[in-house]
Amino acid sequence: MSHPNTGTPSIYEDGIQHNYSHEAIHNEQRHHLHKDHNRGMDELLLEDTRTQIEERYKTDPLYPATMHGNRPSRGAQQDAEIQAEEAEMLRKKQEKANRASNKEH
Repeated sequence: MSHPNTGTPSIYEDGIQHNYSHEAIHNEQRHHLHKDHNRGMDELLLEDTRTQIEERYKTDPLYPATMHGNRPSRGAQQDAEIQAEEAEMLRKKQEKANRASNKEH
């Protein structure tokens, strides 16, 4: 029996190169395509989750401490209170502006 001289030894088992049927190759390709599709969806979901976490780190002063299982510092608590007060003031201003524009129409 002759041994082929192409490829690396790692593609041979017991010195014999395997030949696969077209059906076996097709089934293997389908399996990998399905896995690749799922991997792509998982990567998109992971990227979206990372984006949400990064955004929350930027906007919520209490989030970093609570994310790591710690109690937020007093400064972070004060920042959160200030942020809530500013959001409330902004909401009131917008309501007032909306009422004024509704009176004009």
